[in-house]
Amino acid sequence: MEKDSDLAHEFQRAVGRPLRTRVPLRDYSSFRIGGDADYFFEASSTGDLAAALAFARGKIPCYVIGGGYNILFADAGFRGLIIRNRAEGLSGGIEEGRVSADSGTPIARIVQFAVAGNIGGLEFLAGIPGTAGGALSSNAGAFGQCIGDHVLEASVVDEKGQKTTLAKSGLELGYRDSRFRRKRETVLSIVLDARKGDKVASSAKISDYLEKRREKHPPWSVASAGSFFKNPTSPDGSKIPAGRLLEDVGARDVRIGGASVFQGHCNFIINTGNARAGDILQLAAELKERVKARFGILLEEEVICLGESLPGL
Repeated sequence: MEKDSDLAHEFQRAVGRPLRTRVPLRDYSSFRIGGDADYFFEASSTGDLAAALAFARGKIPCYVIGGGYNILFADAGFRGLIIRNRAEGLSGGIEEGRVSADSGTPIARIVQFAVAGNIGGLEFLAGIPGTAGGALSSNAGAFGQCIGDHVLEASVVDEKGQKTTLAKSGLELGYRDSRFRRKRETVLSIVLDARKGDKVASSAKISDYLEKRREKHPPWSVASAGSFFKNPTSPDGSKIPAGRLLEDVGARDVRIGGASVFQGHCNFIINTGNARAGDILQLAAELKERVKARFGILLEEEVICLGESLPGL
């Protein structure tokens, strides 16, 4: 406890804002799973975010989260500092040909901003949870498009604390992938292209996309981290829906502990109310084994599993 107090005081002096201790990560998880983080901080600006990262560097294990989607926290929690990125900000428009978003800005706010500004092309983001930084990190997408199709550049801070701006070509974007999945770098802000659109047409597209998502995805009241597995690639380069493979191996009726496959779409694992991270992982392993045995395909997780100190439970 004395160590916690000393570090909290040191953090307050360095960053200028308080540090919380022993925070239940389940409260910040769309899975509603996870033990306590030793330390927890909510960054309300990119300055806060950079300062907290600078404080932690070389001193304490640190991991940045956004909306708490697409992640599974360990039952044992996290032995270090979790920074929740709530740095929100939007600017730009058609005249500038670009929209700048701080990395903690919710995707929903970006979509609303685009519609209000008659910006077209970003309608596919409607219904995707999380933040701008998280979306770029996983190159999130839907309906045949991904955020990387519209990114012009990103401002980042690397593991040494150096801030830099990376052009799209330097982001190493791929299917549900980017350099941020492999490097200890944190996104501070992103810049998207702003193509001229029409508010009425955009609103109609968004309504259509949201209805399609409602037909298959778990409702917001159901605890889930989104699509659990990436869609594998066939020999001809096309994507094979992971949900279809899982349905073909009878995944719909599989349940372990409090973890279950969602009845509406087999590529969603849900917490039925009392699941632990171990239940989710055991269920995922069972599903992967079935697909490997039947089709010779090894599914890869889209959800990030965060252990006590490093990704990977």
